[in-house]
Amino acid sequence: MALWRSVLRICSHFLNLLHHKADQLLEIVRKSTYTKELKETAQERHKLFRGLYSSAKNLRKLSLAQEQATAERLFVLLFNYRKTTLSNSYAEEAAAMFNLLQDLKGHYAADVTLLGLDKWVALLDANEQKFVDYRMERDKENALKPTEDLRKIRAQGDILYRSMTDVLYAKLVVDGLGGDVDISPDDLKTGIYEDGTPSEKKGNIVYNFVVAWNIVLKRYHNTLAARIGRRKKDKNPIPDEGNQPMED
Repeated sequence: MALWRSVLRICSHFLNLLHHKADQLLEIVRKSTYTKELKETAQERHKLFRGLYSSAKNLRKLSLAQEQATAERLFVLLFNYRKTTLSNSYAEEAAAMFNLLQDLKGHYAADVTLLGLDKWVALLDANEQKFVDYRMERDKENALKPTEDLRKIRAQGDILYRSMTDVLYAKLVVDGLGGDVDISPDDLKTGIYEDGTPSEKKGNIVYNFVVAWNIVLKRYHNTLAARIGRRKKDKNPIPDEGNQPMED
């Protein structure tokens, strides 16, 4: 068997193994089972915090001096926490919410009770416990995931693929057919060849493969570009309410 064919067979074999390995790894790391639950509880956290925040803000208008002062004190606490509990990463929001709940159930517990906001705090606390539980389960899930780096696997695959193309183009040069085969499916007229393709090229197995493979690559890139275009067109980001300024 010719050396160039042996090289292609070996590269193709290992490229196929890497592709299969990357496909399995991608399926595993793509999404956590608890992604939806974490997102929903985080959104509920925002709603409950805003409800508590708005209640404390409105209670500052009470006519009784003691309740008015209590509401003002509680509002200041919530005001200082509003950014860290609404517009950060899950970890940062959870840490801020833990500290806030400690304050609400501790130093500010009497203020919460006096203003009748115990239910808000209880709901916020229960929702946060759900969030913590989901995060713990997700961390356990992540611990069982493979530690291999998908990027390294793809990089290895790229090296093998480039090696295969180098061998193919080198063989074309040796056969006197040139190293460049650039035929677009849009320009094809008869079969996979242009009308003017010399017969010696049509009968060359390497040239045949490269022409056919270029067509596959062209279709792949066109499909990929179309998908990216649709995603950009359909993407309509909804502003995160947590980034909206709150009135003081």
